[in-house]
Amino acid sequence: MELKPHRWQQTPEPITEFASERTTDIVVLGAGIAGVIATHSAAEAGAEIICVEKFGSFTAHGTDICGVNSKVHERYSIHIDPIKAARLIYSWSQQQSNYALIRTYTERSGEALNRYVDLMEEAGYTVKINDEMTARTDWDTLDDRYQMFRSPHLFEVPEGSSLPTTTWNSAYLVRTALAAAEKLGARFLFNTEAVQLVREGGRVTAVIVKDGEGFHRINARKGIIVATGGITDNEEMLECFCPIALRADRNDNFPKGGNMGDGLVMGKWIGAAFSRVYPAPVIHPVSFTVLAPGFNSSWLMVNRDGRRFCNETAYEPCITNARMNAPGNVAWAIWDSHFEENFKRQEPAKYARITESVPEAVERAVQEGDYLKADTLEELAEKMGVPAGNLISTVERYNRLVEAGDDTDFGVPERFLSAVKDGPFYAGTISAWMLSVPYGLHVDANSQVCDDDDEPIEGLFAVGNAQGDFFANAYPVTLPGSNHGRSVCFGRLVGQALANDQLIDGTPL
Repeated sequence: MELKPHRWQQTPEPITEFASERTTDIVVLGAGIAGVIATHSAAEAGAEIICVEKFGSFTAHGTDICGVNSKVHERYSIHIDPIKAARLIYSWSQQQSNYALIRTYTERSGEALNRYVDLMEEAGYTVKINDEMTARTDWDTLDDRYQMFRSPHLFEVPEGSSLPTTTWNSAYLVRTALAAAEKLGARFLFNTEAVQLVREGGRVTAVIVKDGEGFHRINARKGIIVATGGITDNEEMLECFCPIALRADRNDNFPKGGNMGDGLVMGKWIGAAFSRVYPAPVIHPVSFTVLAPGFNSSWLMVNRDGRRFCNETAYEPCITNARMNAPGNVAWAIWDSHFEENFKRQEPAKYARITESVPEAVERAVQEGDYLKADTLEELAEKMGVPAGNLISTVERYNRLVEAGDDTDFGVPERFLSAVKDGPFYAGTISAWMLSVPYGLHVDANSQVCDDDDEPIEGLFAVGNAQGDFFANAYPVTLPGSNHGRSVCFGRLVGQALANDQLIDGTPL
């Protein structure tokens, strides 16, 4: 049977008839975090700029935005070694990602974010380091494999402020930056979809867009910045490039149909290459219960056969990647009646911030069906639907490793090992929520899009999740908030550089 070519493998005929044509300095495709920041930065540098967005408004979700060694870090007396951070993120990719991009990010993201700290504080927002929910306050002391720095910045509406509130804190930044860009003369064309790039004489010179009136050609004197997002909503692309993401419980990306890989497809049609690495999907074991297995705490995990199968340290990719590759795509966390003291030992800073009774919160979770509870392991196994004999032998072996203080099977640090000995016993499933799948165009150290021969394509750049080669294989939380953080960083750097007819001077390989 002949296989049907993928959409990106079928170059369409060029669109040549337009309802209108206009010319500007820079065109940005997409009004998400990266696109709005690029638009504002280019406008601030004096460029005439148009941002095209296929939906009726900007897009922003999530909370944390990373910046390394920002002015907010100075207020907290926090210093992050940018070289070490780059090395750790690079190691998570098995040395497949572009180290030059990572190094530029760890060295210049603080500088880029500082402009928006100022902008947001001038607008009345507060900015703090989110080390209460996201970053672990002492995980920078762990072995390299688990190191996590206090990098995430959180924009908040002060109590008593008249500023409008929203569900996702990152929307405060995007909305404010968009308004600032408009004051500088930037134009945002909403409900306008980019459909084709125009490459003439080797250079990308224009983009064809479509709205309710038909097709329009927008010429770009300086260049075009692709900020159309990743492939989160494109099942065909996920099947090809990131099939494990299809095993997530839910897709929390929005608006639906927003991340369809539009920029990748348009780039491919004019000779651009896709990222050379496997995507690193941003999938977390998101849970808001007090113990939150795999998110707040580390407990023995078993698969549907009642057998231990992974390292349970609550470092998100370790947990979700293992669960999504487990038989039946299911995993259980198991703990016993000593959960409060074990949680306090594992995460003393988080425990100190809890304002409710942990036992009462756990019992409420049992009543609401979030956790299972049983007096014996046999009874717990029956409720879980796993073989009791396997579960009991697994628990016995795990307890021996805990007693020895040395997990020779999977290498969980002693701090995160918690025996399962005394009833009642509890079980909770491990969730896997897909937030985004960053996968973009192949770029060089300057975030300039390249072809299959690694040669940069003049006039074409990619930022945000449309920027390929930054993450690979597993999304690291070494610097929490990095996906948003690199969107701000490269949106800022590329927008300003292109406005000045320059490259960002990325760290060379």
